[in-house]
Amino acid sequence: MRDSKLLVAALALAVSGCSLLTTDYNDCTSNQECGTRFGPAYICNSEALCEASQPVARCSKTWPPSLFQDADDRIIFGSLIDNSVEAQVGRENAVQLAMEQIDDEGGAFGRRFGIVFCNIESNFEGDGLGRTEAAVASATYLATVLQVPAIIGPAASSDAQEVFLSIRNTETLVISPSATSTSLSDLDPLDVSDESPGLLWRTAPPDSLQGQAIAADMREPGAGRSSVVNSVAAIYEAGAYGQGLVNVFSSSFQGAGGSVALFPFESPGQLATRITEVGIGTHDEVLFISSQSSDAVNFFNAVATAPAYDDLEIFVTDGAANEADVLSVANPNRFPQVRGSRPAPLDESVDFVYATFLAAYSGAFGVDAKSLSFSANAYDAAWLIALGAAWVLAQEEQELSGPAIAQGLRQLSSGAEFDLIPTSWNAMLQAFASGAPVNVNGASGRLDYDPVTEETTTPIEIWTISGTSVERIDLWEP
Repeated sequence: MRDSKLLVAALALAVSGCSLLTTDYNDCTSNQECGTRFGPAYICNSEALCEASQPVARCSKTWPPSLFQDADDRIIFGSLIDNSVEAQVGRENAVQLAMEQIDDEGGAFGRRFGIVFCNIESNFEGDGLGRTEAAVASATYLATVLQVPAIIGPAASSDAQEVFLSIRNTETLVISPSATSTSLSDLDPLDVSDESPGLLWRTAPPDSLQGQAIAADMREPGAGRSSVVNSVAAIYEAGAYGQGLVNVFSSSFQGAGGSVALFPFESPGQLATRITEVGIGTHDEVLFISSQSSDAVNFFNAVATAPAYDDLEIFVTDGAANEADVLSVANPNRFPQVRGSRPAPLDESVDFVYATFLAAYSGAFGVDAKSLSFSANAYDAAWLIALGAAWVLAQEEQELSGPAIAQGLRQLSSGAEFDLIPTSWNAMLQAFASGAPVNVNGASGRLDYDPVTEETTTPIEIWTISGTSVERIDLWEP
């Protein structure tokens, strides 16, 4: 993808969709200044005057719905979601749920929060932008026009990487609920600290854990696997997620004595070719890696009646553990041959925070969020940026910004323990007001960020498919 193409796309998105309306003008030096005076829809134009702008088409959904009309001095965040994917719509709903709950508790230190949701699906309303281009253009609009201090998303690691690189100079914090590529760990400085935190965060653990768990499952048979796997054909999505995960897996698997043949793909047509090529070779198992639901559906459909796959075991990753967009859609013929891995979801029967989230989500949207991958992680991401902003507000003399919110995120993994539920909100604010950090338990698990890596860890679940649902058969502890 060429930088010039991304720049043109971003400018087209911001300029063509941002029609300026007549209003009372005032001198200004920044969009933030106009937003503070008149409301979040006001920007500082090229003549240093505050003017009201309409949202661009991709970023027209907001919470609260009247955000662009209100004069309230809300702190505005952004969100990047592909609305063509049901699971991602679930993540957007989870973010909205968190924002609503926090608002019901009264906001933080006299300020309330709002969020602008941007739809990054390909060719939205015929604008010709691919998903990654749309993510970059939308993030540029959020960071430079609306000047949001933090953005939730995008979901895919490759998109998260491009978004972060494109707006890192704006000092906007990016927190993804599902971008797990190990390559993202290298984008922030290695010497992060409380004074100089990183600006790329996530509420899902990196794939360094999942790659090791897959290799261990194949080389050290556990539940449901009686023989050692010696030879693997890895069909993987080219890009940050696929390349990062296959690198970790290959290193662990080959280090344990196995051999790996690599089959990268960049398009549906190339995926079909790779599936055929693997069928010609001699392997014990096929490992399929992609972050895209459509790729997983295409894979299952393609191998469903291919004779070469009759005697092959199949291993898939968290991208395929999507009941709504994959398992309910794809041809199930090979499901009995499938094992998979993913960051282990919590058990609602024993985890109060997760159960509370599921009940609230069901009450708000009438859907069981367990079938929507990474919805709990998205819910936690919204809570974290709100808490990070609240920590900044508690400091009083500190200006709200992406780096300041990141400093706040580093205050959430030690101290008194709190659950991310509405009734804990004001108690956490009291802790911030006294200068104390807090240790939070989220709907996706304990959010204990390592102060050196700013990453979390979690057990990895090994699963099979029962009907169109995922069923745990083993648990790999890091």
